[in-house]
Amino acid sequence: MKKLIEGFTLQLAHALKIGQSVDLVRPGSDIRNILITGMGASGIGANLVESLTFGRVPIPITVCKGYNIPQFVSPHTLFIACSYSGDTEETIAAVQKAMLKRAHIICITSGGKLFELAKEYNLYWVQIPGETKTPRGNLGYMMISLLYALYHTNLIGAAFIKETENAIEHLNRCEKAIQSEAELIAKKLKGKLPIIYCDERLRAMAIRFQNQINENAKQLAHVNTFPEMNHNEIAGWQFPENVLQQTQVIYLYSDHDHQRVEKRMEICRPVFEKRSNTIIDIVAEGASLLEQYYYLIHLTDWISFYLANENGVEAGPLEAIERVKEELGRLK
Repeated sequence: MKKLIEGFTLQLAHALKIGQSVDLVRPGSDIRNILITGMGASGIGANLVESLTFGRVPIPITVCKGYNIPQFVSPHTLFIACSYSGDTEETIAAVQKAMLKRAHIICITSGGKLFELAKEYNLYWVQIPGETKTPRGNLGYMMISLLYALYHTNLIGAAFIKETENAIEHLNRCEKAIQSEAELIAKKLKGKLPIIYCDERLRAMAIRFQNQINENAKQLAHVNTFPEMNHNEIAGWQFPENVLQQTQVIYLYSDHDHQRVEKRMEICRPVFEKRSNTIIDIVAEGASLLEQYYYLIHLTDWISFYLANENGVEAGPLEAIERVKEELGRLK
């Protein structure tokens, strides 16, 4: 995991080369909606891209995580299936249903059954490297492949390419500072329940952070967003008092936060700090939302890695997840 995090910018550069080389033909029928399906680390890439393209793509984008697909899927649907391993049973089931609906399908995978399915039925595909067998450590490949899928089908422009190149340069230049900040934050999270709050625009990023804490540090975390939490969760910041004392609120910020959300976050700051600890502020860096996402991904990945060290666990192994897969395998 340490090597994968260290190699994040190399991964981004390689992903750009892969995206430039693929041939994804414009769909024959008009595309009226987009459905992206994927689980776990493959699925969070879909959520991140959905957030990044919000307000830029003129048709609806839906992210689906499960075996089933919505009724609206049709020949006018761009259906993008994301499975790093290619063997995710939920994603394969969803693709098979989309094939029956004659959707325009693109498969993003390193191999496995999904890749074989794409070749057998002449589906469009993007093959990404799969040597590490670690989906969450290859998020860059999945995100950029998704962006290229939208680009090659004329749904977004090419700005993401230059923005990714800018992010690579910035992250390489700031690497030592990023690691130092991550290590300090990890020490504050040891023995605490991290509660991650942000603008709704950063929800996918906050969930990615939560997932990395879960998988790398083997620690629970919680996510909610402003303004929604002001309509419910804020009322729960009273009990149980002993649990609230063991929480650690983290604020994620970007330049794209709504002005009213910024005010809400500051109004709520003393509420949280009175019952918990001083809030940790994490501020994104970069000229665009995509660049800021890359920054937050890299910083929070390092936080989860250092938190694993604080907890005395290996960041790589996922015994609990593998156990569930093995039990399901016995039930087939």
